[in-house]
Amino acid sequence: MTIESASEKLTTREMSNPLSNDIRMLGNLLGTVIREQHGEAAFELVERVRAVAKARRSNDPSAAEELTAIIGGIDLEQKRILVKAFSNYFQLINIAEDLQRIRTLRQREARGRQEESIGAAVEDLHAAGVSAESMRGVLNKISVRLVLTAHPSEAKRKEVLIKLRHIAQLMSVRDRQMLLPREQRALEDDITAEIEELWQTRPTRAARATVADEVDFGMYFITSSIMDTVVDTYRDLRESLQSVYPEADWTELPPLLRYASWIGGDRDGNPNVTPEVTLQTLRTHRDAARRVYLEEVEHLAEHLTQSADEVSVSDELREAVMAAGGLDERYPTEFYRQQMNIIRLRLERDEYQNWIELYDDLALVHTSLRHHKGRNTANSVLARLMEKVRLFGLHLVPLDVREDSRLHANALDEIFRHYGRTESYKHLSEADKQTLLTMETANPRPFFPMEPHFSDATNRIIATWRMVAQVHKTYGKSAIDTFIASMSQQPSDTLAMLLLASEVGIANDIDLVPLFETIDDLQNAPAVMKTLFDNPEYRKHLTARGNRQQVMIGYSDSGKDGGYMASNWNLYTAQHTLAEMCMSYGVSLELFHGRGGSIGRGGGPTNQAILSQPPLSMQGAIKITEQGEVIAYRYSNSEIGRRHMHHVIHAVMLVMGAPPDSDVKPEWRAAMDFLANAGREAFRKFVYETDGFLQYWQQATPINELANLPISSRPAKRKAGGGFTDVRAIPWVFSWMQSRAIIPSWYSVGTALRRYCEEHEDGLKTLSEMYNEWMFFKALMENAQLDLAKADMGIAELYASLVTDEALGQQIFDGMKAEYNLACDLVCRVMGQSELLQSSPVMQRSIERRNPYVDPLNFIQVDLLRKLRAMAGESPDFRMTMRNVLATVNGISAGMKVTG
Repeated sequence: MTIESASEKLTTREMSNPLSNDIRMLGNLLGTVIREQHGEAAFELVERVRAVAKARRSNDPSAAEELTAIIGGIDLEQKRILVKAFSNYFQLINIAEDLQRIRTLRQREARGRQEESIGAAVEDLHAAGVSAESMRGVLNKISVRLVLTAHPSEAKRKEVLIKLRHIAQLMSVRDRQMLLPREQRALEDDITAEIEELWQTRPTRAARATVADEVDFGMYFITSSIMDTVVDTYRDLRESLQSVYPEADWTELPPLLRYASWIGGDRDGNPNVTPEVTLQTLRTHRDAARRVYLEEVEHLAEHLTQSADEVSVSDELREAVMAAGGLDERYPTEFYRQQMNIIRLRLERDEYQNWIELYDDLALVHTSLRHHKGRNTANSVLARLMEKVRLFGLHLVPLDVREDSRLHANALDEIFRHYGRTESYKHLSEADKQTLLTMETANPRPFFPMEPHFSDATNRIIATWRMVAQVHKTYGKSAIDTFIASMSQQPSDTLAMLLLASEVGIANDIDLVPLFETIDDLQNAPAVMKTLFDNPEYRKHLTARGNRQQVMIGYSDSGKDGGYMASNWNLYTAQHTLAEMCMSYGVSLELFHGRGGSIGRGGGPTNQAILSQPPLSMQGAIKITEQGEVIAYRYSNSEIGRRHMHHVIHAVMLVMGAPPDSDVKPEWRAAMDFLANAGREAFRKFVYETDGFLQYWQQATPINELANLPISSRPAKRKAGGGFTDVRAIPWVFSWMQSRAIIPSWYSVGTALRRYCEEHEDGLKTLSEMYNEWMFFKALMENAQLDLAKADMGIAELYASLVTDEALGQQIFDGMKAEYNLACDLVCRVMGQSELLQSSPVMQRSIERRNPYVDPLNFIQVDLLRKLRAMAGESPDFRMTMRNVLATVNGISAGMKVTG
């Protein structure tokens, strides 16, 4: 099915199935490239491995042993070719599946109503009795900010992503246009050329990514996809509103969907993100914005050739052109063109102080066109450009800054000691810390010396805050409007930010955001915020920020801390309690969801996550991170990006316009309390208390080898030499995804569900009722089901064989497998299914289609890991073997469609 031999013909059913047709064609073209690059023997080896892997999936008892023998009997170069073949196949099948998804969506849209779309939300709210005036009120309350991060979970290089995007564009042309035979041949030649380039391109970086590389990665997606797709989404919203509420004017819409970025601003655990790097990032943002606008302004200058001899223009436009230097003699009556050239020069010289100045210059043309028989021209490309300027400004996206709260505490400890205020700030009681911080915030004397001569770490903290103040003066307050303290545990962590912000004069101009990450911190979050709201200096800050408070909650570390059940339930209850507490203080809560790409780190459908939140927690404003491979998946294809934006806005509009019943049955809450506690107990017993578990993890997954994958500027640990608790959640999930065990998203789910059923009369009935009637629990079960379906204990057992202590390896694997089988059984019973994904046949077929082709990569990875770990680090073969291990990582990530 992947690299199909030429003799295999399409069946009638396959010919009528566009997805099968696309996969077959791309597979054949890949096969052609393999033959041309490495000969018939290489192609036959790939086909042989493919056939044996399929036989293994068909329960051939000898296939696994045969596959192991084939891989063990070939040299490193042959393994490299196999890895490239299967890895590139997955890149291509992902394109084919995306195209099929788009094809299906377009067919549904053509038939009328598209579910889970902006149009569907508008229609549903109208049917529920929401008037045009009320609808406008709903829209004015909504503020969605999707935040791109540089989290190291995108294994593909940008160069590879661009080639894949080109192939996807060619496949789209092939799908939508009636091509002549010669055009079809030419298009297939172009696709083959792209596949050939892909084959000859190194899939991973030769050197570790720099922060500048990561910024470039983010800018690529913002400028090539996100900007246009956002404008399209606003147009979709406007058209839907005009259709359903024709009596109202929807020309002007509030900025309810925006983007932001952490890339170049997130210094948590990343020493490479310095104040100078953040300043350079903002310069890069501004330069990228100017390039986008210059290209569109030049296009408009070529097209806006209307002459005043043919149609009038506004006096305001004439005066603006004359004031800017007079008429251009080449086209003295073409005022629109001349205004565009004036704008072009101002952009080239970087003369605009803010986006409003650029917008006003464009609006002169737009207004004149609208009032002088140019309505269609005004509302076309020019209106799109103005919408971009309004939504993305001159720096494209705001940059959030994040720092570890412990580094703030260390810096304050040193500064307070220098001034003789206390010998050890860090050893003060929490109450004394709060008192000292509050006094210093209110104290008008300078806190930072003009020239700080502290430790490098403290000087860097001072420089970071001074940099933010400089950015506000240079680029405006919106360029950096959020500062986040990770590992926030106490009120003093946020009061520390208030003191530092006050010292540089920006306390009234920036949101100070605590990030609660572990389960204990989530449980303590409402008490922390209550203390802050009672603090007089913090209340001044809140008043200046419009009585609005951002709170960030972390999905990754809470999952690593207590497992899937406990993490999700404590996130839910923290949101509910925070919302109630904020309402009691008259504070508007803006939750910032630090969601990852994988289920174990809070991944899953974004709209489902929004709809399953506690009703009180959604007060209109919401921020959500978009990390790693999620960025490339959602925005490499503009139609998938548009569908994602529709999903998000649809969910937020429904929650805000027709809030669901806020009552969750007490017995359901009690059930979740039980499940969370039972799940956390089982998870921690396995991960934290099982003797030898750390050794098993390090040997039965490629966790140590992943540190060599050059996909991020950020280290895998928050601090050098730290233990398991300092390992970031991303490599934790990434490593288990590679071994196909995927324990972060399901381990302890089975035990928790079984114990509840055993200890509660009609327990299964209650759980089934929760699944059918409660969106939160439904999402919880469906997301767990997805990773249970992706997990493979047969492959995970291969990795267990890498553990040097065979008895330990077998013992821990047996426990893992027993929990897996239990989880599969209980999740299916709760959902009323006989097998996983029974009600999701498309996803089921996708996994079944992929499994026989991911398996060889796992067999090869295990073989290479065994050899690599037996080599001396300075061995000549070590480097090449490591490179091939990392290539398998890339291929498995593509096959699983997720990393960490």
